[in-house]
Amino acid sequence: MNQNSNPDSRLKPIPIPLGRRWREFRRSVVPGVAFVAAAFAVALMWNRYVQPPTLQGLVEAVQSNVASPRAGVITQINVSRFQKVSQGDVMAVVVPNDPRLPLALLQSEIDVLRARMEPRLAGQRNATGFQQLRLEWLLQKVRLASARVNLARAENELRRSQQLVAARVISEDLHDEAVKNEERIAVEVGLIENVVEELSVSLEGLKASEGSDVQGSVMDETVVALEAHEKKLRIAQESLGPILLKAPMDGVVQTVFKRSGETVQDGDLILALSGLESQRIIGYLRQPISRDPEVGMDVEVRTRAAPPVVLKGEILHVGNQYEEVDRSLAFPRPGGALDVGLPIAVTLPPGLPVRPGEVVDLVIHPGTR
Repeated sequence: MNQNSNPDSRLKPIPIPLGRRWREFRRSVVPGVAFVAAAFAVALMWNRYVQPPTLQGLVEAVQSNVASPRAGVITQINVSRFQKVSQGDVMAVVVPNDPRLPLALLQSEIDVLRARMEPRLAGQRNATGFQQLRLEWLLQKVRLASARVNLARAENELRRSQQLVAARVISEDLHDEAVKNEERIAVEVGLIENVVEELSVSLEGLKASEGSDVQGSVMDETVVALEAHEKKLRIAQESLGPILLKAPMDGVVQTVFKRSGETVQDGDLILALSGLESQRIIGYLRQPISRDPEVGMDVEVRTRAAPPVVLKGEILHVGNQYEEVDRSLAFPRPGGALDVGLPIAVTLPPGLPVRPGEVVDLVIHPGTR
């Protein structure tokens, strides 16, 4: 009988070493598992980092410019770039070049008004006493304001003269002249103040009879003209001293255009402020637009930080025409053509960690309103 037919005589399987089994596993299973894992990771990263946005948006920066209302010299700049300020803080001081000019113009206008009143009111002396006295009081107040300006200038000259005499730059005679000039103007101011005070007392005594005595179209025109000149006088008196330029809002000093000691003209920019916070995001839809955006549509706002923060906003406003895209978002065009788009305003989601002027990605969801 053949020994090979005996079941007990069959050979046992040769054991496969563990190293060979691991090598076969790596060849047959690991590539497939690695491919699936890599595809999942790529899909996750694409969805989270590389997903193309519908458009780009710019966190709107609120800005405010501070300009000089009158020509003059900047005597103080109290802030520096990137400094935080609160609304109402004095940021700069401007001294007008010659505050006597509006006063001189006002005085000439009052003189013309008085010359016109004389012939028309010659026969109404009893009825016009109050208005004539009021006109004289107003004229004296203008003279007083001009004298006070001259006194302030004389006091400044005297202080400089004292410093120059102490430094032995000028003679004692020149210093004495400055002292006498200041004393003369001070006496003039005192005299005019007394005149104004006396006229004020007289006006109070005649005020009760103004309503019954002063009648007619001539007096009505005179009263209106006097009230207008009184208003001009108040404005001129307010502009005699230094002009305080205050912060119009809470913010940060973005740019300082002028320095202390520089001369400025009417409307010259001195400072630029930027707001601390923004309220919305501005984006531009370029052509072609598959579906017109509508107010109330949901918008996914994605920051460009690592990792990005994604929050929901909605469309606040849609522009009615295509406009030039902001330079921060514009794409270069061949031939220098302008990059235009349809502007939309999107709410800034609360808690979104962005700064004014920062670029974000926006994804509009047309199916939601």
